[in-house]
Amino acid sequence: MRIVIGILVIAVFASSIFQIKLSTESRAISQQMAEQRVAIERLESTFAELQLEEGTLAAQGRIERIATEELGLIHPQPEQVEVLFR
Repeated sequence: MRIVIGILVIAVFASSIFQIKLSTESRAISQQMAEQRVAIERLESTFAELQLEEGTLAAQGRIERIATEELGLIHPQPEQVEVLFR
């Protein structure tokens, strides 16, 4: 009977140690997940800002203005256009 009780005490002790280990790992993983969520939110915000900036920089009117005013480009005459593919 003492052997059974001794085995049960050891099993309870081992189970307690294992539970503490799992609880600690669970808290660490929860902390990492929270940090990753914050990082995702920052990246999504940055991505939205970059998309807005890209839209601004790629606006057709802006490109036309830079091409004509800064680079001195003009539209070609129809006879100067050569279609390579249709």
